[in-house]
Amino acid sequence: MTLTQSIAKAVLAAACVVLPITDAAADQTATSRQTAASKQPYTQPRTPDGQPDIRGFWHIVPAGSYSLEDQSLQGLGGGDFETRRPGGTRLVDPPDGKIPYQPWAAAKAKDIYDHHMDPKPHQLDPQSRCWLQGVPRAMYQSESNYLQTPGQIVILHDYSHSYRVIPLDNRPRLPEHMKLFMGDARGRWEGNTLVIETTNLNDLPWFDLVGSFHSDALRVTERLTRVDDATMDYVVLIEDPKMYTRPWTMRFVMKRNTEANWEQWEHACHEGERSLDRLLTRPER
Repeated sequence: MTLTQSIAKAVLAAACVVLPITDAAADQTATSRQTAASKQPYTQPRTPDGQPDIRGFWHIVPAGSYSLEDQSLQGLGGGDFETRRPGGTRLVDPPDGKIPYQPWAAAKAKDIYDHHMDPKPHQLDPQSRCWLQGVPRAMYQSESNYLQTPGQIVILHDYSHSYRVIPLDNRPRLPEHMKLFMGDARGRWEGNTLVIETTNLNDLPWFDLVGSFHSDALRVTERLTRVDDATMDYVVLIEDPKMYTRPWTMRFVMKRNTEANWEQWEHACHEGERSLDRLLTRPER
């Protein structure tokens, strides 16, 4: 046998060797496959008319809107919230997590905040008068039932009979001088993301209990993207050149209520609510 033949025989023998797969190697292979599977994009279900399906009962986690800038205050208003964040803010822009008020508005906001535990009438959350929560507060304070029909989205909130009807066409908007608590909304789909642009809002509602407010120049752009069967990402851009030095953005996580036979109950409230006077009455000591 020549040297060349010997080398060829050795190479062939080496190629035929099958190394046993150890348990560790098998586990690593399985884990890699699971990781790859978990990175597969979520397949968005569709309604009969072809819209991305966001129907169902949705609520924000953690719940409550005591203070958008300081989540450590959640729960101090008497609510039994399912989750509390130690500090932090709902704002993702600006980076400091603070609402970018103009100087005069910042002074007003500080005055309301400093007195919100012992308020005078002008320092009291308008919601205590049973006024509608406005946009976007109704989205992150109430549990909401999302309905979809051809050409529109309807959102039913549990607070004070409030609701939103969001057309998905380019119909003309209301005249600029017409200002409403829930505004005038138009929606569109960008892929699987529902984009809602709302104008014609009045200046009465606040964003939270401690006095985060806006003017009637407010424009709200919301983006809702379903992440999986039980989770939806909610991002909202706030623009108001009368009140702020720049636009600002909040981000929330929505969870879908999957409890069987769940019903939405009314949170009844009406203007003229007599308990308002008691909120302004100091208890005798």
